[in-house]
Amino acid sequence: MSLAASTPTLLPRRKVSGIFEDFDSKAVFEKCEAAVLSKDTNNFVLEFENVSAQCALNVDAEGIREICSSKRTRKSSTRWINIWSPETQQESLVAIATHYGFSPRLLGLMKCKPLTPQLVPTTAHYRRLDFWHTPKTRSNLEKVIQEKSIDIERDHERIDDPSTQSEAIDLNHYTIVNEVWHYASVDWGSKYLCIGYNSLYNTAATLKTDSGSTPRNQNRPAGKRVWMWLVLCDDGTVISIHENAYPNHDAHLDHDEQKNLDIIRRNLRNVFCQISSANEHNLQNPLETLPIRATSPKIDGLDGQPHASQADIPSLLFYYLFDDWYTSYSLVARKEHQYGTQLELLRARMFTTADLQHVDDLHHYGRQLAVLKRIYQSYSNIIERVLDGSKQIENTRSNASDNAARMQQEVESTEASETTMSTSIGVPISTMARVRFERLKDRIGLYCLNEIQDCIDEKDALVLLNFNLIAIKESSAVESLTRITILLAKVTILFLPVSLMTGYFSIQIEDLVGVYTSVTYWTCFAVIITLSFCFLVVFGRLSGTQESKPIYQSLSRVFFNKSKDFFRSKSAPQPKTKVTA
Repeated sequence: MSLAASTPTLLPRRKVSGIFEDFDSKAVFEKCEAAVLSKDTNNFVLEFENVSAQCALNVDAEGIREICSSKRTRKSSTRWINIWSPETQQESLVAIATHYGFSPRLLGLMKCKPLTPQLVPTTAHYRRLDFWHTPKTRSNLEKVIQEKSIDIERDHERIDDPSTQSEAIDLNHYTIVNEVWHYASVDWGSKYLCIGYNSLYNTAATLKTDSGSTPRNQNRPAGKRVWMWLVLCDDGTVISIHENAYPNHDAHLDHDEQKNLDIIRRNLRNVFCQISSANEHNLQNPLETLPIRATSPKIDGLDGQPHASQADIPSLLFYYLFDDWYTSYSLVARKEHQYGTQLELLRARMFTTADLQHVDDLHHYGRQLAVLKRIYQSYSNIIERVLDGSKQIENTRSNASDNAARMQQEVESTEASETTMSTSIGVPISTMARVRFERLKDRIGLYCLNEIQDCIDEKDALVLLNFNLIAIKESSAVESLTRITILLAKVTILFLPVSLMTGYFSIQIEDLVGVYTSVTYWTCFAVIITLSFCFLVVFGRLSGTQESKPIYQSLSRVFFNKSKDFFRSKSAPQPKTKVTA
């Protein structure tokens, strides 16, 4: 259904008037919501104000150019242009960049093609390769290192050659953001504010613990990394550009891939649905209610008045697209997050069997947590730069306005005012968005960075604990071996005099034949064995080698306790069983 025939037109349309539909209509809203979660959707354009909203799906480059060139007042409506897979819509990007004055470098980065399965072998690439530390791959490690050394030498030769220098050093944008997950960008122009960052989505709900089938040996966090551009323009337009989550994937997504795509676009879908008055999700979960449009339908007696002025809506839309609380909560913010759970399970396994394999697992967990920490630090740096830049722009404009007011008494006041205002660079965010960015920065520091740092500290403590448990285990083994050796030596010393006595009685001497009897032998045996036992007791007491229990109980104590438990269980009354007919 065309918006021009049903609702007041927000903008003067020429060729694109027929592609916009009433977003407040139930049928149109459901169709657009399903399109947001579809991989086949290339883009959408959404324009709204407090009384009406209209949406267009899969707009071509000519339509994007016409929409951007349409005249409108900033206070009348807010425009949201969302683009997926920008490498397939380069003409649309050129139209947007030309209208808002993007720098050639920024436009070139947005038009970069996604990564292909085969990457150019560079030194930096090999320094960041992830290895699976399993027994099968350890045997081939020397061979791999030799192959890498040959490739690195070839790379140096290619870099020295000017004709192949650009081929050896691959500076593709998506290569950089895939290697450096905490890479971020903040650009200011005369008509726009642009930020770029990596978003990590928790597509793996839990980390399994079985070796060989788990992501625990990876040096990067488990999840799906997707690069995103957010642009706030001076005419109330917000542009969001998303990296293709599944490049070189022309066929339809399977069940797991579609589920991951739903997770990746969950925050965008929530913001998108909040703009329509036909949305009923805000009645189900108040946490998903966003103050973007007037409250419709009414909730708990609210009169449907807008939460913010129309001038604040673009900045608020810009903020809510950046603030993906779902992902942060699922990754590290909640109490039972995956890394805390895995560290606790690993700690329990250490007390069962202390092994050096645990140190390798902790190493990989530490690498993952370090990468995750740098990602959230990059978010905090983006917020700082946005807040500081916005404050400087407002101060510059305020000073320019004061200078223009003082110069109005002169003849060329108008020209001087226009010249001063035209030199200002950047688009400041509104006060309401600034307050929310400051709150988001506090939440990142308190709920994310502090939690990650606690996990890193716990990881370091577990490494020391594992080594201490291994040392205790080895010490216990040595003590047990020493105890057995001492016991065998005592038995030898105990029976050595008796052996000598027996050898003496067994000698066939004519003068002694018939002198010693069996009573004499056993009497001497009892005396010698008693003296030997007393000697061992006194020697053990003086030398400190008697049996004690520094770690384990002595053998006599173990035997005594086992016997006591056995007889106690025998003497305990048996419970009577009630037999029912």
